[in-house]
Amino acid sequence: MTCPVNPHGTAATAPTTPAVVERFDDAAGTVFITLFASALFDQTLLPEVSAALVYTGRIRNQPWGRAMRSAASDQIVFHGEEGDRRVEMERLKLLHRDVKGVSPDGIRYSALHPESWNWILISTFFMYRGAFLALTGEKLDAAGNQAIWDRVRTNVEGLQLPGRARLIEDYTELCAYYDRMVAEKLTPTETTADACATVRRPPRPPFLPALAEPLWRATRPLAGHVSGVLGYGIMHPGARALLPITWTRRHDLEFAVLTALVRVGYRYLPTWATDTPLARNRRQYRRLVGNYRDIGLTSFTPDTTAALRPA
Repeated sequence: MTCPVNPHGTAATAPTTPAVVERFDDAAGTVFITLFASALFDQTLLPEVSAALVYTGRIRNQPWGRAMRSAASDQIVFHGEEGDRRVEMERLKLLHRDVKGVSPDGIRYSALHPESWNWILISTFFMYRGAFLALTGEKLDAAGNQAIWDRVRTNVEGLQLPGRARLIEDYTELCAYYDRMVAEKLTPTETTADACATVRRPPRPPFLPALAEPLWRATRPLAGHVSGVLGYGIMHPGARALLPITWTRRHDLEFAVLTALVRVGYRYLPTWATDTPLARNRRQYRRLVGNYRDIGLTSFTPDTTAALRPA
């Protein structure tokens, strides 16, 4: 099995506590996650997914808009209230029903085909898992990997397809499935080339004013390189080998340096500055609930010490 337990190291044997899930949730709610988004390009390596993306045209024509919408949806699924999460997942499944057809080169595609649909969910999980390891320096054991996979499957329950099309439950089997996809199904596609080209020379984000265009043009090669190294660095090596890039030992060194820098920022910058807005809201909510609970009694039995106090 080449699907790594830790993408740049060996499997760890340190004991895992349930707190790993809370740490995973915290990492999923940081703005640093965006630095690893290019790890999602393994989605484009499945020809049926690529054909669907070519049909919609949004990776090529609206890369920032698609990325921002995907990130917003992820935040609702990870950090939203149960009712809002359910509505969002129902919306996603409904809208994806219209994404189906046959590509000009004869590939039949449907966004809700179980293999394509689950591949998107599996890719998203491994991106978040890889970013979590890079941001925290965690060394997950088998129980830890299973715990965060269980967490994600619970979060996306409303996105799961029925019956035998449900997501694989066992983490080890999930890794074996990914390995088979790399060996048997994944291949470079038109969409893969478009996505990687966008990372190399990203267009100006819509939230930056037009006056910032000269500065953006000057800095985007560096921004694109950093994003590529971090995102490709957490990818499955077999999937990364199918990208239109050449990954070298220099990139391994750059990945190590960049993750060390990002890890410092994640660890020491205040959460109010690094949390996404929805994650910040949920963190504040948990803190307030904890404060209110601290006010409560631990028992409603009579306070016998009161009777001993002098009048």
